[in-house]
Amino acid sequence: MVRGRNDVRLLVELDGEPVSHFRLREFENRDGLAMVHESVVDSLELVRRDLCAMAGEEVWVIVTDGVRTQRDLERLADRIGWVDEGGAVARNSKHLAKFGGIAVDVTARIASSRDRVPQSTLGDVCRRHFDWVKDDYSDGHVHADNRGRSLVAG
Repeated sequence: MVRGRNDVRLLVELDGEPVSHFRLREFENRDGLAMVHESVVDSLELVRRDLCAMAGEEVWVIVTDGVRTQRDLERLADRIGWVDEGGAVARNSKHLAKFGGIAVDVTARIASSRDRVPQSTLGDVCRRHFDWVKDDYSDGHVHADNRGRSLVAG
C-alpha cells in the first residue's frame, strides 16, 4: 500500500454538526481504487451514532469491504463461491464500481473492550439507515447498500 493514498477524511453533517469518522482509504480495494457514495458515509455515521447511543460509549464501525472490480469479485468467488452456485458472491454485486460506491461490508466493536457488536444488532441498526441489508454471513459481517441511490438501476 502506498502511504497516504486515499487518506482523505470524509466529512458529513449530522444533526447540524460536521462529523468525520471515516476515511476514503477504508473503502478502497487492494489495488487502490477508492469510491464511496456520499449516502453511504451519511448512513455509516448514523449507524455509528445509534450504536454509540445504545452502548453508552464509543463504538467503532469498521469497513471490511467497499468498492470492487470484476477481478475482485472473481477472486472472492474463487474462495467462497457465486450465489447462483451456492456461495455468497453475487455476480452483479452492488460493490461493483459501476454502481458508484453504494455498498459496504462492516463490523462494529465497542472501543473500550474491543468486544464485537453482535451481527444481528449491527444488522438491525443498519436497516434504519440503509436501503438494503444482509446480516447472515458466517464470518459475522453485515452487508449494507443504498441501491435506491445507485448510478445504475438494478
